[in-house]
This record gives sequence, structure tokens and C-alpha cells, in this order.
Amino acid sequence: MTGALEGVRILDCTQIIAGPLAASLLSEMGADVVKVEPLEGEPWRLQAEILPKESRAFITQNRGKRDIAINFKHPEAAAARDALIRWADVLITNYRPGVPEELHIDYESAKAVKPDIIYCENTAFGKEGPDSHRRGYDIVAQAMSGVITSNPHIRDDLPAIVAFAPADIVTGVALAWAISAALFHKERTGEGQAINSSLLHTSLFLQAGARQIVALDEEKRLERLAALSAARERGASMAEIYEERRKATPELAGNIYYRPYQTKDGYLVLGALGPGPRARFRAALDVHDPRYGEGFEPTPERLREVGAQLTAECEAKFREKTNDEWLEYLGERDIACGPVRFVDELFDNPQVVANEYLADYEHPLFGTIRSPAPIVRMSATPTRINRSSPTLGEHTDEILRLVGLDDRQIERLRSADIVR
Repeated sequence: MTGALEGVRILDCTQIIAGPLAASLLSEMGADVVKVEPLEGEPWRLQAEILPKESRAFITQNRGKRDIAINFKHPEAAAARDALIRWADVLITNYRPGVPEELHIDYESAKAVKPDIIYCENTAFGKEGPDSHRRGYDIVAQAMSGVITSNPHIRDDLPAIVAFAPADIVTGVALAWAISAALFHKERTGEGQAINSSLLHTSLFLQAGARQIVALDEEKRLERLAALSAARERGASMAEIYEERRKATPELAGNIYYRPYQTKDGYLVLGALGPGPRARFRAALDVHDPRYGEGFEPTPERLREVGAQLTAECEAKFREKTNDEWLEYLGERDIACGPVRFVDELFDNPQVVANEYLADYEHPLFGTIRSPAPIVRMSATPTRINRSSPTLGEHTDEILRLVGLDDRQIERLRSADIVR
């Protein structure tokens, strides 16, 4: 059985995380992916190298691809560049607006070479607006979108970033999803199209705070904005700002239903969402939450008082038993819960092993690599890791021959330092 995208050809002109991840996901569905890099290698290769021009981050985001190292900026690279575009069904880029145009790999340039090309462009902040040409990474999108301040925790009076690059990762998955839909559209109509995404847009999508019922929420939002402006003007610390915002939303105080707890010998988390699960949780811990009773007055002061009492009561109860005792007890009462783990513990975890969530494959420099298997499985068109991440320029000659260049042309490009 072959993958669903067998025969689809992807030209991956991207760097760092979101774009490379999207192309790698498509390779796991059978697509033939060619990664284009500058002669020195893309920045992610050079970030915390473990061998020259090889990093853990690059290996993770670029498995399943062949690699060509070519200088698109050189005028004599034009013929090879256009041959690569003609070969491709999909072209993916993730430069700042204006850079694809300089390299002649923007949508209009690509469409002139391959009229039915599917062109996928990811930027940091979108192609329009005052921030469109700013350089940006996931951490900047987190800051500019509010993700960084949606986390209620601070460290040394600084907002705490989400370390695993959520905007990049979700954007990569979304791009693979959109490209798959565009390929289906092309199959039916013969038409290519342009796909556009940004880290800022994804970051907004990720947050519950980005959803507003205008008739109910706008006034409260404006009040929070006024308080935030006043706090900044007087030089308030981040801790003070966070505390003021918590006071403005007292209904969030006393969250006993969806949070981590410390036990006698470790930590666990539980989630009780909805009236039924929350009632089961209260019964399991034998706690009374007056917020769910008749006659409760939800004033800010009363909400804070009750919330503090409930939090202290539940935290004390959880410290009375071990993790295993609580997991068994809560599980018997159909309450969602689980132990807090570190990723190092997952490689031998029985649940991960039983479901084959990790897979081994071979890398030409590092030998066996064990990492997460493709994140979806398909019965008729199986997903698989088709190859490791490529070394820089590993397939340059092979790819150039594939798109129609002969050995003499390839040697001319190499002699002129256009390809590696």
C-alpha cells in the first residue's frame, strides 16, 4: 500500500519550524519532498550543532526529504530554479514579504513558470499591515498576540513563554491540511491556488481570549484595557498587572476542577469540565462548592473568598495520598486525571509502546533515531517515515538530473559556486 500523496511533488523553500514541518508531514503521506537550502545551510541546521551543519532541531523538522543546496540569488541559477518549479506540484515558502519576489519564488513568478502550481506562503505577521515586514519567530508571535500573557505564571517578573513553539507547530499542521485540500481541489478542477498563513493568525486562533461576544464582552474588555494602560503608565510590574487582571475576573479564582495538584509523592492533573464531571469530583473529594448552590451571591469579594477556601481544602486533601492511590481512586469514579511526567519518561511508557507512538529510522550520520511516529494513521493509505532528514546538499546532483539538467550543466553550476 502506498501513501495518499504518492506521486505528489513538494518544493520546500522554507526554514526553521512551521514550513519545514508542513513539508515533512506531507512526506509521511507519501509526497516526494525536495528541500531547498542556501549553500551554507538553513539557520536551523546551524543552531546548537551536534555535528557540523547538523542539529537536533533540524533533524526533527526535516525528516522525509531530499536536499539541494543552491544559491537562488545568483543570476545563473534561474534555469535550475525554474526547472525545480516546473517539477513541483506544490511550492512552500516562509520568508518575510518581499523576499520571495527577490528570489523569484513568489506566487506570480511561480505561476508564470507552472500555471497550476499550488503556492503556500507562511509569514510571521501577515502580508499586509504595519508589521508585515518585521522579522518574527514563534516567541515574537506569542508576545504580539497575547499568548505569552494568557499564561498566568511569571518568572522573575517576566511573562513565561510556551517553550515548544505552539504557533509554529500548529501552523505547520494547518499548512499540511490546507495543502491537502488544495491538492483535492486541483484533482477536481485542474486549478492551482495560493495559500496564505501567519504565526500571528495561528496565535490568535489558539486563544480562548481571542473570542468575544460583542454584545456581552466588549465593555469588560475596554475596562481591562483602560486598567492595563493606567498600570503601564505608572510603571507597574508584571506581577502587579497580573494580580489586577485576576481581580478583574474573580470567577476564575478558586479553580479546583482543571489544574495540577501535588500529592504525597508527586504531581497529577485532573480535568472536570461540565456539571456532571464536576459533581463527581466534589463527591469524590467530599467538598462543598457553594458556587453551585442556590442563593450564592457571585460578588467579586465572595468569589475570591470562596475560591481561596476551596483551593486550600482541595490542595490539602491531595497531599494526603500518593499519586497511584489518587489515580486509582479518581479513575474508579470516572474523573479524568493523569500523572505529571517528563518527556524522558515516555520512551519506555507502556501506553506509548503499546500504541507504537515512537518509531525508529536510520540517519546517515547518526545511525538509529527514535522519535514520534506520524501523528495520524490511515488504513488504506498508510503514513510512514520515508527517510531521515537530509545532509546539506545530499541530493543536489540527483535532483538537478531529475528536473532535466545534464552533468555538464550541473558541473557549470558547481564551478560557479551556485550549488553545493
